[in-house]
Amino acid sequence: MLDLQVPLLAAKALLLLLLFAFIYAVVRRGVGYLRAVPDDEPFVPGEARRGGGATRRAAARDGAASSADDRRNGAAAALVVEDSEVLAPNTKFSVKGGTTSIGRSSASDIVLKNDDFASGRHARLTRHGGLLYVEDNESTNGTYVNGRKTVGATPLRSGDRVRVGSTTFRYSE
Repeated sequence: MLDLQVPLLAAKALLLLLLFAFIYAVVRRGVGYLRAVPDDEPFVPGEARRGGGATRRAAARDGAASSADDRRNGAAAALVVEDSEVLAPNTKFSVKGGTTSIGRSSASDIVLKNDDFASGRHARLTRHGGLLYVEDNESTNGTYVNGRKTVGATPLRSGDRVRVGSTTFRYSE
């Protein structure tokens, strides 16, 4: 009888240790998610319905003249909202040279403030050699081009559909 109690006690201790490790992992991941949620701007009711999730900086770019890079390429590149819970349809975001960031953070160039499926810094657009590339920033839900999850930098062609969170953009040149 004594020889059976020692393995049972060891098994109980192991189960208890595994339970604590699981709880620790869940709490740690939850805290990480809470830290990733931007909380630097007050929420304005009705902002999502009016398409006000875009920052003033991004909205000002919409009406701005094309950059020298765009003129060299012969067209003004833009992301146009096709479907979104937080932005108005047909909202247009100019994409210029350098890097354009998309996410819930107010520091992003294209802000998806109330999109529960977008990360704080979800994706970025970069231009290399005349081509525009989209790259996921290790977001929770991924970034999709034409329904396929992106892996690394994915080149965009005019007409491609880019989904970030619950928002779908159409890329046009």
